[in-house]
Amino acid sequence: MDIYEINNLLQPKRHVLAIACGIVGGTLPNNNSNTHPFVIGAIIAAFVVKMVYGDYDKDFRWTFSDLIFWIFTITEGILGAFIITSIQ
Repeated sequence: MDIYEINNLLQPKRHVLAIACGIVGGTLPNNNSNTHPFVIGAIIAAFVVKMVYGDYDKDFRWTFSDLIFWIFTITEGILGAFIITSIQ
């Protein structure tokens, strides 16, 4: 990973957005689909962060930093959904 990718990885606003999206995804009603709130939180977090901030590298090729991006954002989305479901 180069310095550009590390700087993008360390931006707190990306992580806060992923957790917030996980919280929103965990609170969405899903009576008809029977989808677990963790899955919804992870999907919403991953795609919103990808659309708003992009991933960690500059190019349009798959690298190790892309794998790290998806692992981190999905985990943070699940964390947000876990937080909100344990409070409710």
